[in-house]
Amino acid sequence: MMELQEALARIEELEKQLEIQTLLADSAFEALGVFDEEMRCVAANSEVTEVLGYSQSEVLGMVILDFVSPEYHQIAKSNVSKEVNEPYFVMGVRKDGSMFPAEVRGRTVSCHGKPCRVAAIRDITFRMNAHADLRASLHEMEIIFANTKIGLMFLQGGRIVKRVNQALADIFGYESPDEMVNLDIRKLHLSEERYEDFGERFFSALAEGAQLNVEYRLRCKDGSPVWCSLSGKAVDTNVPVDLTKGVLWVVDNISARKAEEMRLRRLATTDDLTGALTRKEFFRQVKATMERLSRNPVGYSLLMVDLDHFKSVNDQYGHEAGDTVLQSFVFECRKILREADLLARIGGEEFALFLPETDLGGAIRVAERLRKRIAASVIPTRGGALSYTVSIGVSWNNTRDVSIAELLRRADQSLYEAKDEGRNRIAFYD
Repeated sequence: MMELQEALARIEELEKQLEIQTLLADSAFEALGVFDEEMRCVAANSEVTEVLGYSQSEVLGMVILDFVSPEYHQIAKSNVSKEVNEPYFVMGVRKDGSMFPAEVRGRTVSCHGKPCRVAAIRDITFRMNAHADLRASLHEMEIIFANTKIGLMFLQGGRIVKRVNQALADIFGYESPDEMVNLDIRKLHLSEERYEDFGERFFSALAEGAQLNVEYRLRCKDGSPVWCSLSGKAVDTNVPVDLTKGVLWVVDNISARKAEEMRLRRLATTDDLTGALTRKEFFRQVKATMERLSRNPVGYSLLMVDLDHFKSVNDQYGHEAGDTVLQSFVFECRKILREADLLARIGGEEFALFLPETDLGGAIRVAERLRKRIAASVIPTRGGALSYTVSIGVSWNNTRDVSIAELLRRADQSLYEAKDEGRNRIAFYD
């Protein structure tokens, strides 16, 4: 009696195991079959209906080659005879004769003491279509990358050029994109300092995943500068971003636009005839400089300059000669002025010079030097060579309680003193 109960319990256990194994087999996403030594199917899972269109009973007795297109029979035979375990590609054949791309994987095992082949065939139509779509998309991207008129540059591994298109090579004066591959990006910066500055100013934003948009001057292959519009985005989507994975930059040459902006800015801020600052722009820059130097003990000075008897120049030699005199005066001023000094045309023949970090003594020396240069100059005109002189008024300040207007008033007062005293001389406000 106990033996019967044990046998029944064993049968129940085997049935459970069979049910689990059948469930596992039928849950697979590929058709599974067991084939004997003659390659005939002796067992199959339910997925054969979905993949091959046969019922489980229909495939029993069919050989493995019945499910493979004839041109792949030799490959299937060879892989079975060689007991190849790696997956391989064939064109599968369904019950209705239609074919589909398939991946086959097999393994030779022992069943009841005899060798048999367990094979799986998977429909990879979706995968193949996805690969085809991906290849098509990559091909489209290649065409766009190569033929877009905007420069594209991919940096990887820490500011190293990995790929560019022809448009970008053209911007920087390289013959081909290949010439720029593996180029250290510092070679596109005007200096090592600007390379470091760019990284400090902008790469933190890229590391946070932001898209960076900036206008910046870079360097061409021949060393000449080029204004560029740069739009950069890291390819890594994590935050913080791993910038070594790459940054894609869209680059456009905006040198022409920048040149036009500078031209328009010059028109708005400088005198058309002489190139000196306009009165408005002069006061704007003087105010900013005065605020910056408000605690500087040296202070700053202002020179008001008037061209002596300028009306007689126009009357005797003509307005064209008068224009030449004004241009000559500005030219002579720039020979002795520093880069930080400001020069403006305040009126018809009246000019102002602002000298930051210059005390009264220094301003008087500059004024006297300028006066002598002008007095010694000779200007050729159609009406003959002419000479002219200037009168100069000087004011100085090193406190915070004097406005631009007051500084100008003091210099103007000194200028009138110089003119009253006979012209071609300097007077200063003390």
